Amino acid sequence: MPELDLLIRGAEPFSEIGIADGRIVSLNTGGLAGKEIDATGLHIFPGVIDSHVHFNEPGRADWEGIETGSCALAAGGGTLFFDMPLNAHPPTCDAESFDLKLAAAGKESLTDFAFWGGLVPGNLDKLEELAERGVIGFKAFMSNSGIEDFSCADDQTLREGMKRAAKLKLPVAVHAESETLTKKLAAEKNRRRKNFDPGLFGITSGGSGTGRHPPRN
Repeated sequence: MPELDLLIRGAEPFSEIGIADGRIVSLNTGGLAGKEIDATGLHIFPGVIDSHVHFNEPGRADWEGIETGSCALAAGGGTLFFDMPLNAHPPTCDAESFDLKLAAAGKESLTDFAFWGGLVPGNLDKLEELAERGVIGFKAFMSNSGIEDFSCADDQTLREGMKRAAKLKLPVAVHAESETLTKKLAAEKNRRRKNFDPGLFGITSGGSGTGRHPPRN
């Protein structure tokens, strides 16, 4: 019986790469394999791991789905992605939503994958079940996430969530912008936009200009 599932021969810098159970188990030692690939003239490179993607499944694949996202990753030399929890609908904030995303990825993904879980108000008691499912960590927002069903974490949720994540030996990744400050800055920008007079720069409502240069101070 072959000791290897796959043996890749002839590539650089390793002339023989043995694979068993989905793992590289030998280099340049040969052996019997169930399948061989002649890679003469080709080079072997480590695969890229993208630890932060938004593939929006299930529920929002029209934004960018796992199939097209993982294909693009593979085309760029990627072999593994970690998908963020907020863009799925429902977001990945409990075991049930994790299982929905797992089913989608198992069907659609061209590459290996792993998932972040969400840390949001009301799901503190779901962190352990997400850890049991295999999330690589938890994602929280201190400001508006831009996704209606993924709320920003208040101070108490974030503090308690970090304590629970530490016990689970998992990291918490945080969008650490101030909600108060970002709302204030956004409002100021919107006011400036409303007060902007394009005519000062020779811009008409049709989008074409008069050829005048903008004034210089």
